[in-house]
Amino acid sequence: MNVKQLIRTVNFTLKQNDLFPEHSRILVACSGGPDSMALFHLLLDVAAHRHIHWHIGVAIMDHQIRRESKDEVLWLQDRVKALNLDFYNVAIDVPAFSMERKISVETAGRDIRYGWLTDLARAKRYDYIAVAHHKNDQAESILAHLIRGSGMNGLQGMSVLSHSYAIPVVRPLLEVKKEALLAYLEERHISYCVDCTNDDIEYQRNRIRHCIIPELEKINPAVIDSLERMSRSVTEDMEFLQQMAQEVFDTLISVDDRSCTVSRRRLRQQPMALQRRLWQMMVRVVDNRLILSFAHQAQLSDIVQTGEVKTFTIARIIIEARCDTIKVYSKH
Repeated sequence: MNVKQLIRTVNFTLKQNDLFPEHSRILVACSGGPDSMALFHLLLDVAAHRHIHWHIGVAIMDHQIRRESKDEVLWLQDRVKALNLDFYNVAIDVPAFSMERKISVETAGRDIRYGWLTDLARAKRYDYIAVAHHKNDQAESILAHLIRGSGMNGLQGMSVLSHSYAIPVVRPLLEVKKEALLAYLEERHISYCVDCTNDDIEYQRNRIRHCIIPELEKINPAVIDSLERMSRSVTEDMEFLQQMAQEVFDTLISVDDRSCTVSRRRLRQQPMALQRRLWQMMVRVVDNRLILSFAHQAQLSDIVQTGEVKTFTIARIIIEARCDTIKVYSKH
C-alpha cells in the first residue's frame, strides 16, 4: 500500500462512518510511537486530500514507567509545535495507581489515559478523540478476548466509532496494517520513539503480538485479515440479534420505575440467544453499568427452566421469581 492508497483507505474509513466533517475539532492521543505519529500526520494528509480544515490537537500522557518517557514528551512537543498544532501533556504515576487499585499496569494505564483524554477534550471543546489502533491491534484484541472467554461480544473486536466515553473515540486506522504505517513513516521521513516495554512478553498483549500471532501466521499467513473479516461478520450478526432482542423486549417486558417484570413461561419460549440478551437488557434498565457474567447467565437460565421460587442478588440488583412472574429491581 503506497502513501496515496493509505490516505484513500483512511479517508474511506472516515467517510463510511460519517466522521470528521468540515471544521471538526480532533484530539489525537499520541505516545510518540510509530502508530500514533502516523495517525496525526495521516489526518493532516486526509484533510489536505479533502481540501477541508480540521482543528487537530495532540495529547500525550507520561505513564512514568520508563526513564526516557519525560524526554519523549519534550521531543514530541517540539514536533507538534513545529506543525503549529495544539499540544497537551500530563505525567501520572501509573505503576503506583496500579498497585493502589490492585489492577494490572495495562488496565491502570488505559483507565487513566482515557479518563484524562475525555476530561481534556471536554474542557477544550474537542468533538472527537482519535486513537491509533490498527488492523494488527484488532487481531490482538480479538485473540485476547477469545483467551479470556468473553463470548460473541469480544469477537466483535474494536469499532471505528465508540461511544463508551463522554467524547466519541474514533479509530481511523482499523483498516490499515502496521507494515503500511511503518512504510508511510519511512517514505515521509517521519521519526518516532521506540518503547522497549512493547517487547516485554510479560504483558499479555505483547505475548500475543510476539509469540501467538507469529505462530498462527505459520498456519495462515493472512490470519490478521481473517480475524478482521470474522470480527466484521460477528458484528453484523450481533447487530441483527440485538435488533431482534429489542423487538422481543418491547413485547414481553414490562418496565416500571427502573424495574422489569416478565412472564417466566413466555421467556422460556424464546431461543437461548435471545434470553441472554433479554436478561442483559433487563439488568441494564436497573443498573446500566452491570455486565452479566457466564455464571450469572447460567443461574438465570436455571430460574427460567426450573420454575422454582427463588430470589438472589447480583451486585445491587435483585432477581425475584414467584410462580410465573420474574421481577428485576434494585436494592433500596
